[in-house]
Amino acid sequence: MVETRLSTFHGIVMYQREHKERDLLVKILTREFGKKMFFVKNGKSKKNRLTAELQPLMQATYEGTINYSGLSFIDDVKATRLARIFMNDIELNAYGTYILGLIDSAFVDNKNLVKWFDLAQLGLEKLEQGFEPQGIANYFELALLPSFGLEMTWNKCVICGRSDLPLDFSDQYSGVLCQNHFKADEQRWHIDPRAMLILSKLSQTPLNQLGSLKLKAETKQEMARLMNHIYDDQVGVHLKSKSFIQQLENWQGRLQTRQVPPLEK
Repeated sequence: MVETRLSTFHGIVMYQREHKERDLLVKILTREFGKKMFFVKNGKSKKNRLTAELQPLMQATYEGTINYSGLSFIDDVKATRLARIFMNDIELNAYGTYILGLIDSAFVDNKNLVKWFDLAQLGLEKLEQGFEPQGIANYFELALLPSFGLEMTWNKCVICGRSDLPLDFSDQYSGVLCQNHFKADEQRWHIDPRAMLILSKLSQTPLNQLGSLKLKAETKQEMARLMNHIYDDQVGVHLKSKSFIQQLENWQGRLQTRQVPPLEK
């Protein structure tokens, strides 16, 4: 017998997809019940009063029927909130979608995720406030690694424990090596020390204590180079939102190159 419960709950819309001709399936990260998939009959119709309140990244208080297995149902939506900047800025929208996608990939449905709901809500708030989006995404990438089964040391040398020297990442040691032990792994990643320092700090700093980050393009590229490797080759998660972010970065790079004035002869 399927256990059913009528509930009021808080949620963040992770994504939606079409179901048959007129309906929608909407995945919501709820604070009370974890990740749940909701069936919205005639959800593709503009006449459906719920449709506008179930857009990705929407935060709201919902009323509905929670089934502990199978699909759940939404009866009403209250106190909705979707920051306008997510509707107007495709890059920030992509980063918000990516963060929720990582959480979706890391955990099974119906698992209690109060901690991650609160972090996702705070992460979206920081994106809205103008925090460096890649820095926020890197924070979640680092924080979620243990949930994907990867325990890595980021804050000190795995051999001697020193943290006051330049660090570099080693696949072989599943963590960072200090300058004194670089020779222990000739295949280390040769990541820029500034990028490693920031990743190390991100791994240790609670999100609510994270200040604004001002990162140079080169530093962000180095941070992305390492985190992309870990998620592509070790975690094995390949999200469309991440690919879109990378495409945006490539387009922006090309535009900047074209805008550079020619050198005077």
